[in-house]
Amino acid sequence: MCKYAQMDWSHLEYFLAVARAGSLSAAAKRLNVRHSTVARRLDKLEQELQIRLFDRLSRGYRLTEHGLALQQQAMKVEGQFNQINRLFSGREGELSGSLKITKPSGGVLNMASMLTQFHRLHPNIDIHLTASSALSDLTSMEADVALRFTEHPPQNMIARKLGAIPFYLYASQDYLNHVGSQDPSQWEWLIWQEPGNDLDVEETLKEKYPNVKIILRSNSNNEIYQAVCAGMGVSLLTPLRLPKEHKLVRLLPAQYQVRINLWLLSHPDLRNRARVNVFKDFIIEQIQCLFETNNLQ
Repeated sequence: MCKYAQMDWSHLEYFLAVARAGSLSAAAKRLNVRHSTVARRLDKLEQELQIRLFDRLSRGYRLTEHGLALQQQAMKVEGQFNQINRLFSGREGELSGSLKITKPSGGVLNMASMLTQFHRLHPNIDIHLTASSALSDLTSMEADVALRFTEHPPQNMIARKLGAIPFYLYASQDYLNHVGSQDPSQWEWLIWQEPGNDLDVEETLKEKYPNVKIILRSNSNNEIYQAVCAGMGVSLLTPLRLPKEHKLVRLLPAQYQVRINLWLLSHPDLRNRARVNVFKDFIIEQIQCLFETNNLQ
């Protein structure tokens, strides 16, 4: 009998988690289990298959050639399981149960007020919110609904464009006094980099100013904002996340103005799930109100 016939398929979830996270601790956190549980499952899988799936390195776990081959097959099994789960999960028409939402991870979009209102309207829906930029969240059923910054929404998802988030160039007055130059090529730039979106600020800047000095790169919009306030340099920030009492100076308004499209995505298999649809309708209305309030239409 082929040795693969004796494999415990329940180990695949742990194998895929380690393959995606790159370490036992990150996989355990993702699965909400103990570090030792992940290690034990992985060891059993390798024993059953009689192959080594990962190289154990000091900086994490790296898939071997056999591991890469198994990952491709395991992802197919995972996709089939998730499709069955979506189709036969039941209680499609009830406004209760778990609703998994992902949003951009950089801190640009604050959903606290929106989610508070949604909870008061639908108290029987349990909200699970994660900050992530991976489109795989939807296909692997880690999310029911995703808000994403992108210019190219995936064609295999139900997509609704919510609007374009504006970014303008700001600096503190202290920094402007310190640098003493009106030439952008002489400024020190702080760059927000959001994995998964299509805006490459660094590439755009270097096309305009080949010798531009970038002194800070961060995936946290909040960290960039704090650094600009501290007088570290200049950066593109969205007015949607600036406090009303901020004292930053907007620079070159005609020249520096970037907009990033915000999309609402969901899996086609969930089109009849009531809690997904009621949230989508709610968030569409909330984002439209946000844009109208800030005169961003």
